[in-house]
Amino acid sequence: MFSVNITGEILSARISQNPAHGTLQQLDLSSFLYTSEAGYRGSDAFSVQTTGKSQTSSGTSVISINATLQ
Repeated sequence: MFSVNITGEILSARISQNPAHGTLQQLDLSSFLYTSEAGYRGSDAFSVQTTGKSQTSSGTSVISINATLQ
């Protein structure tokens, strides 16, 4: 499980690229759970897009994760 940590307020979040060798589940606006396929070894990748605002600005970020399962 991993959390997206953005200073300010997260207004929206979504999975923008699903992993090829597992599942990615959004738990809430800032938490996601990645589960690999049973017995899978190798690389996998996925992306999450978040939009938020702080006291001085707002914007959208795409966070890409590249994992190697051993």
